[in-house]
Amino acid sequence: TPPPPPPPQNKNDENQPITRQILLGSGTMAEVITCIPPKKTTSPDMLENIFSSLFCTDNTSSSSSSSKNNKPTLAFLHGSFHASWCWAENYMPYFASLGYPCVAFSLQGTGGTPVMEMGAKKVKIASHVADLNAFLKGLSDDDTASLGLGLGDDPKIVLIGHSFGGLTIMKWLEQTYGDNNDDNSNSPKDINLAGVGLMCSVPPSGNGAMTMRFIRRSLVDAWKITAGFVMKKAITDKAICRDLFFGGTEDDNGISDEDVERYQSYFQRDTVATIDLGDLAKKLPSALADVETGRAPFVDRLPPVFVVGATEDFIVDREGVDETARYMGLEEPLIVDSPHDVMLGRRWNNGADAILEFIGAL
Repeated sequence: TPPPPPPPQNKNDENQPITRQILLGSGTMAEVITCIPPKKTTSPDMLENIFSSLFCTDNTSSSSSSSKNNKPTLAFLHGSFHASWCWAENYMPYFASLGYPCVAFSLQGTGGTPVMEMGAKKVKIASHVADLNAFLKGLSDDDTASLGLGLGDDPKIVLIGHSFGGLTIMKWLEQTYGDNNDDNSNSPKDINLAGVGLMCSVPPSGNGAMTMRFIRRSLVDAWKITAGFVMKKAITDKAICRDLFFGGTEDDNGISDEDVERYQSYFQRDTVATIDLGDLAKKLPSALADVETGRAPFVDRLPPVFVVGATEDFIVDREGVDETARYMGLEEPLIVDSPHDVMLGRRWNNGADAILEFIGAL
């Protein structure tokens, strides 16, 4: 396995992301990045604890009340050509500095998380969903397959996915909250899910309809997307890489040529195996959507949801973002000023502000 990416550029020692290999309950040895703010006991809490220990009083109710005020853990899931590192450069240190524990793991097929089947070049969506479920359950210190991250026995979790990570989350929601969860392998009771966010997500119908729209609009742009992903030219061609992920070449979005080369080295590392599109085409989330409204049949059972699109997204068009919003039961998405990779570059804070507003209202 190639070595992991170098430490993120943000050098805030107190909120520095930590990368490690952890065995998930699904059996996958996954690359996990954490950025957990140090626990600080306030003076009133210290006095209350001392008083309780001296006089043997029961402070269960006050502890329970205090725990309800704890900020949720933000669990991030990346998309194609990326891994957990993409969240660690800006988002994780930023949110940790505001008191939010942050966690992310790399899906099978990336350099840090090898595929379970030795030598496989494709990964089925069911494997990603199983790993995501094991990861989320493992965030609890009380679970038998706990990852041991010290987040508490029942941490509130806000799950945030980008690009193909968003579609993986849709499939996980389908299995967890849907009517077909007969074996109860994924249960909402197992995970304290406080919210869900999808950013520049591949829509429930996948890439097929979007690809046809791109072909009708611009053969050049359609070729760039095909060449960038299918032929993997995003790894070797700087211009295509910039167009797809970072907003093109007219404005570098604060990303230097050295940054592009660094990201391309990560893309090379994280495309050892890619999503099995043939398998996914048979299991797209849109198959369950209401024909008239486009809503998922389980949206009324979900916690609060937000869907974000980007003004300069070269990969996911506005129709795709609108489709995702409808599927998740929203009237419309929030559009931020950003290219597809909302978490990287000079404008990363625009997407972060959208997250902050959402979690602040929970």
